[in-house]
Amino acid sequence: MTSGSELKAEVDAPVVNGKDELVHEEDNNDSGHSSINTPDASEDKQTDKLVKVTIQPSCGEAFDLHLSDNELVQELYQTLLDREATCHRTCFSLYLNGTAVDNYSEVRSVPGFIDGCTLNVVDEPYTVRDARLHLRQVRELLRFGLVQDQHEPPCGNEAQSYLASIDLNPSEKKESKQSDILPPDYVLPGCKERSLAHLVVPQQKELIAVKDIAFSPFNPPPGPRKLRGDVLYIDVTTVENRVYHLTCCTRGFYVNNSQEQKFDPTISNANKTIYQSVIELLQNVSPGFKKVYPQILKRRVEKSLVERLPTSYPVSTWVASPLKPDNYSSDSLRAIELIEPFRVGFEDHMPGLLRDWNEELQTTFEMPRKSLAERAVRDRSYYKIHADYVNAAAKGVQSILDGNILAINPGEDKKTHMYIWNNIFFSLGFDVRDHYKELGGDAAAFAATSTDLQGVRAFATLEDPKLNTLGMAIFDYRGYRVTAQSIIPGILEREQEQSVVYGSIDFGKTVVSDEKYHALLEDAAQQLKMLPHNVISVKDGVEQELKLFTSYEAKGIVGNDGRKYVLDLLRSMPPDVHYLEDAEVSETAKDLGYPRKFPHKLSALRRELVDQFCESRLVMFIQSTARKIRALITEAKEKNDEELIKQAAEAESELSLVFVAVSEDREIETKNKIVQDAIKEACAEIHSIYEDRFVIKFNPDCFSPNVKHAPSENLERQRRVVIDAAEYLLTNQIPEIVQSFKDCTVQPIDGNNLADILHSKGINIRYLGEIGKRVQDTNSFARPLVLSDIVARSAKHVIRKINVQTPVDQLVVSTSHILNCLFSTVSEPSPVASHAHKKSSKKNGKKKNSGVWATLTTASLWKSICEESAYYYGYHIDTETLDKFLEQHEIQKTALFRRVVKIMGVQIVARDYQLDSSAKKVAAFTEDDIINFYPIIKHHQPFTVDAKKMIIRGQHAMSLGASREAYECISEAINIMTAVYGVMHPDMPQCLRALARLGHVLGETPDALNHQHKATVMSERLIGLDSGNTIIEYNSLIHYLLICFQINLAHFAFGALLIPGSLRPLYRARYLMNLVFGEKHPIMAQIDANIGTILFTIQEYDTALKYLQSADAISKAIGEPRKLKTGLISNLIARTHAARGDFRAALVAEKETSSIYTELYGKNHQRVKDSGEYLRTLTQQAVTFQKKMLNPDNNTNINELFQIQPPPISALFDILNIINGIMIIGIPGLSNLAALEKEQIGTAEESKATDVAAQLDNETLD
Repeated sequence: MTSGSELKAEVDAPVVNGKDELVHEEDNNDSGHSSINTPDASEDKQTDKLVKVTIQPSCGEAFDLHLSDNELVQELYQTLLDREATCHRTCFSLYLNGTAVDNYSEVRSVPGFIDGCTLNVVDEPYTVRDARLHLRQVRELLRFGLVQDQHEPPCGNEAQSYLASIDLNPSEKKESKQSDILPPDYVLPGCKERSLAHLVVPQQKELIAVKDIAFSPFNPPPGPRKLRGDVLYIDVTTVENRVYHLTCCTRGFYVNNSQEQKFDPTISNANKTIYQSVIELLQNVSPGFKKVYPQILKRRVEKSLVERLPTSYPVSTWVASPLKPDNYSSDSLRAIELIEPFRVGFEDHMPGLLRDWNEELQTTFEMPRKSLAERAVRDRSYYKIHADYVNAAAKGVQSILDGNILAINPGEDKKTHMYIWNNIFFSLGFDVRDHYKELGGDAAAFAATSTDLQGVRAFATLEDPKLNTLGMAIFDYRGYRVTAQSIIPGILEREQEQSVVYGSIDFGKTVVSDEKYHALLEDAAQQLKMLPHNVISVKDGVEQELKLFTSYEAKGIVGNDGRKYVLDLLRSMPPDVHYLEDAEVSETAKDLGYPRKFPHKLSALRRELVDQFCESRLVMFIQSTARKIRALITEAKEKNDEELIKQAAEAESELSLVFVAVSEDREIETKNKIVQDAIKEACAEIHSIYEDRFVIKFNPDCFSPNVKHAPSENLERQRRVVIDAAEYLLTNQIPEIVQSFKDCTVQPIDGNNLADILHSKGINIRYLGEIGKRVQDTNSFARPLVLSDIVARSAKHVIRKINVQTPVDQLVVSTSHILNCLFSTVSEPSPVASHAHKKSSKKNGKKKNSGVWATLTTASLWKSICEESAYYYGYHIDTETLDKFLEQHEIQKTALFRRVVKIMGVQIVARDYQLDSSAKKVAAFTEDDIINFYPIIKHHQPFTVDAKKMIIRGQHAMSLGASREAYECISEAINIMTAVYGVMHPDMPQCLRALARLGHVLGETPDALNHQHKATVMSERLIGLDSGNTIIEYNSLIHYLLICFQINLAHFAFGALLIPGSLRPLYRARYLMNLVFGEKHPIMAQIDANIGTILFTIQEYDTALKYLQSADAISKAIGEPRKLKTGLISNLIARTHAARGDFRAALVAEKETSSIYTELYGKNHQRVKDSGEYLRTLTQQAVTFQKKMLNPDNNTNINELFQIQPPPISALFDILNIINGIMIIGIPGLSNLAALEKEQIGTAEESKATDVAAQLDNETLD
């Protein structure tokens, strides 16, 4: 992990040539946000200090570093490994005043560590572990000169960024070519090309410094050589094709006298020097290495920190360049790391046995968190260990399904196999021993893992959790669902009946409870809105009444370590009665066809819905109570009853105390009869659990048939609350999200965006069909997105069942056949499978299962998808083929293909499959198009509460218009997140985007561009090159590039150098939108309007017209209500037509502009007057043009006929601000811009332009 000072420098580094220029450490001596205080911040200020240290490396010059005194000494090691001068040396220790410093201690706890002290780097003797780590570092350094390694697994911690390959700020000396400005053909409006080849990141030329580094077959050193200090033997093949045999001894590396068949590890007479690193040795023996290595280092330095740091969690990409055997490179170190299945990747870092994940997770989870400093250390430690755990589990899952790990129950059915690898327990998502038989079998077992993870996430959000939960991650890989869990100490040594002290292991028939667990679960139940309830347990024929704070499914287990664990949290949230076939539902739900049959009975409401429903019920309760008291006061005044007026006034004064108690979830203490009656009436109105007080909580077992509740439980009221919550989803949340789609206030781009938005509103994905019914007959942009996601998810369910039954050696051919069945036309079963089946039968003399996939055709697969859509989502597809469905709902086939491939976890070749072309292809996919599979990972992501609070405070400040305070809050949140997560985290791009927008509002546009540049790179690497979030980041980046272009116009001539730098990200964003969604999206309209405006500015009128007309057509097609933007685009279309000499089209467009402005502002508005004046100018010019054309003479100049003055540059940039939804503010440098306009258009036009700009400054967006 990088030191805090370097991370701070990286966050604040300026952008130069599209790259991040590292800031000197001495410039970062303060966070700059000391005015922002969080709770406990005052007590931390005295303990957390920024100190300056001088580090004297063993090679190179000394340098100063600023860091917080609460950082670990170990982070200084990473700082040295990141620096260019010291990155090749790995075996060293830090010494202070002649004493070695403990790596794992905090800086403040090191004796003698004061501000201004000097740390000396001292080389240490090599061991086998140190030598292996050194070779790994050498390999990582040399990889910066190579293209992406095709041998690497598709799910790793390395990811690339396309933005880094775009030159955003070309040299002033280099003139912009026409090809740099005009768009490529595949991003022109209306183009049907959707090639995936443009998606992958362009690769630089390879820089090969060494051909191979391998462990010598003479290893390990024999006893006599060990006693002389030999540690390891290495063979190096240089680019000159010379093989050097090296000896790693305790003092370093040297060339020995060994040959291919001769072992002689003594030092060579030709080179008797012992080098501290392999890099230094190769620089002396290989001229090719000495020449190329500096170039590799330069390429490494050119990459910013956000471009080269590994990601915390595994990331994957669904496209890759085609595999070419000629490009395979020999790498012996890679072969050892990736082939040996028993290696888990941590041996070189660990002094002892495998890591005890459960102990590490629980120890860090229990660390103190009272002060801000304690929480930062605790959150950082827990996050790092959790990330390591998920990475290790991902490797384990792939090894299990590759068959490299033996099950602990190998004699049983494969579906029931369980595995233990690297101290992680793995199980498959099947119904083992009919545990879920009554709940839906395998479908219920599959769903139980997701709901269990939701429960783990819910318990992790508790303010002061007193119970321990397991480390958990879910992987969907090759059709299998694999659950990885940490292991409770002692759980495998005893029977389940002996372990469980709370909950039930026989579906609620026998329940056990423990008073110790009651005390621990009480706070959790309070925060998670779970209702404590009494149940009847029958044991040995004797009934016993016990109290539960959670569902009976939750199990409490005391481990051998003495910790109290809670697991099986799949029923932490209330059940969704709409998917319980025999459950009671509201009348509204009945009208919509609920309850209905579902594959399983474990459907639950989301935590977000529970919170929003409870909040809405609290508001209803307060309003109802207040309304009744006020009605009583009004009645008393009408009757002129003094006594009643007095009583009502007392009730009203007491009501505020009641509301405070209710909002804080405390008991209501009032003896006022009027208040008590009002509360009872309000409780009856909102269906409170109790008659006389406000309680909206959920009994997760109230609809469970296996649980026998105590007679004291009012099940009718408890069920009513659950029914109301489900009805709230149907009557409030879904209509609200559908209306947001129609109004374009929420603009999801792809399926992941859509799922995130639905989840934020508490809407489960199974309600996609309900949303689809409500948008299918509208012109909303969300219609193709919602309906295509239904098809994609239904296809995933069907294909997953097929993949489970497919042998590993047939996965490639089966996947290509399935994709052909779905996106091409396959009328017969696979001939490849039939041929392989016959060949295998002849060879082996027995039948071999060729898989269910072989019998698939286009018709049968589409039928299965339609049936799954109706069964799972309740959405009936009545079209005969997929093509007709796509045509009916204007869905782009490539977008659907991308979605299907991504949720299947398939990596394919990036090429043009021509899916959207009119020509029918029988087989668009071949076996060579399928590269690999990668796991889809779901896990609980730890978060820092302090950063979350600062973000909320910043958002609140933004809503109040306090931009400076909001900027400081978001900045402090990013500092906290950087200290906890490091630079790379999925939440970082959103925060940096908010910081960039605030910086722009405050006039700090260069800083805004810097922050947005980082956000875009992070989004590409962490979320995906083509994700919806990445498109949003590109779109935001364009805003600040345009503003910087506006500022730079004060320094450059018209047609500034930043124009190509602004257009390239725009073209990239348009390509991604075309690929991910299609053209009819409000963000695409915004992108096209930006491109058209810039091209109009640089007088590329023909191309500009295409984009402006596209933006206008898209806005009208999707019914976007932003009329001001539409009017501005129409005005630009009119001006573009006029510049091209098409006055008739210009008049039509300007009349539409005038009509829009009149409808929006009225006839007397300045915009309407300006539009009318421009109409008269156009008419006059058209008449003049016609006369000249009818009566030409020798003096007629055609070019002079369409010289209509374009709008001033400042007005064009104000238009861009409005199109992009940016607040119009005063920008430094615009005074120079006015002078530039004066030279171009004269004094009279300048006066008019100033008036227009001033008018635009005073107007809002809509």
